[in-house]
Amino acid sequence: MDTFTKRFKVSYLIEKESLIVLIKNTVFLAIYYFIAIILYEIIAELTFPRAQSVFYTPIDNMIPFISIFVIFYVFIFYPFVLYTLGYFAYIKPEKFDRFFLAIIIMYVLSYLTYLIYPVRMNRPDLSDASDFLSKVMYNYYQEDLPVNCFPSLHASNSTLMAYFLSKENKRLSIVFWLIAIAVMISTLFVRQHVIVDEITGFLVAIFAAKISEKFIPIGKEIKGYFKERVIFTVILVAIFSIVTIMPYLP
Repeated sequence: MDTFTKRFKVSYLIEKESLIVLIKNTVFLAIYYFIAIILYEIIAELTFPRAQSVFYTPIDNMIPFISIFVIFYVFIFYPFVLYTLGYFAYIKPEKFDRFFLAIIIMYVLSYLTYLIYPVRMNRPDLSDASDFLSKVMYNYYQEDLPVNCFPSLHASNSTLMAYFLSKENKRLSIVFWLIAIAVMISTLFVRQHVIVDEITGFLVAIFAAKISEKFIPIGKEIKGYFKERVIFTVILVAIFSIVTIMPYLP
């Protein structure tokens, strides 16, 4: 076998292996959609009749609804999560298994808590809202039952995204963590969660990340078609961000 044939065969095998990894990651993203959207709603319907309002502190009772925080809760949170999912699925696919296991652990712990000890959030009446952001949140209330609160998945997801992205880019780590903190604070001011929900959501995410790092090694780096993968990810994230946010717009 001549040198050219050997190189061609090796190149073909590498590309085939890379394609299999990317397809596998795409399947896992579909699983994530089922867990985060469909299963979430199923659990909300199951727990709603049993849910009670608990874990309110005197500080929680003093926190008002402030519509500006809807920007972080809806318009920043979803693109942040979707970008991170796309980044590890297609741009850094060799790290996706570790990242995805952390997500699974996070959701398993959260959903078990919802089923065992469901709580309910008391929301303000926004039916007469006049400003755009308040109307967005009113629509969000209509789509989302006031349960599945403890721990907060907004807190868990944003923490997990910031944790893994910070390891990718140390210079931007402060930006990632500021986004996560802003999202967590926003959940309080859009009256979706209380302080305890955010603390437990943060801790669940950190625990899940540490466990996944301990047991899942980083895979073989994929170098081919890097620019194409970046472009594909950006377009995909833009499309899914629009599709996710559109139902909440007045």
